[in-house]
Amino acid sequence: MKKSKLKFFNIMFYILLMFFNLITNNKNVSANEVSLPNFGFICKDLKKTKSKFEFIFSRNANDTEDIVFRRIDGKFQYIGSVLATKSGSYVLWEDKIFFRTTDFAWILDKVTSILTPLILSVGNKLESLDKIPEKMTCNSRSIYH
Repeated sequence: MKKSKLKFFNIMFYILLMFFNLITNNKNVSANEVSLPNFGFICKDLKKTKSKFEFIFSRNANDTEDIVFRRIDGKFQYIGSVLATKSGSYVLWEDKIFFRTTDFAWILDKVTSILTPLILSVGNKLESLDKIPEKMTCNSRSIYH
């Protein structure tokens, strides 16, 4: 009887040890990472900058607000938070990466799928505003990396 109890405790010990190992070695995904594929949208400025903009929305770690990622140099990077939204109408979000000293945002009209750049405040005017694209038409789709 004593050997069977010892064997039971050894088995339980190893099971708990493996479980603990799985938990501690598991990569914790933070709110500032995005896993792909994901549903987002792609916009192209064919007139002024000839640039392509890809965006993905996600939730923060506390599941309290939407955060936004934009593909920059081939990788999706956190650019800011959603500032305002109206269901079926529009969504407005900040882009802290586009300019460093100017408060910049994007507004997407959900009805027409037109993305409009928006300057919230100019700051100390160190950066040229020439890189701001024209209004763009966007397409929703699954985005793969």
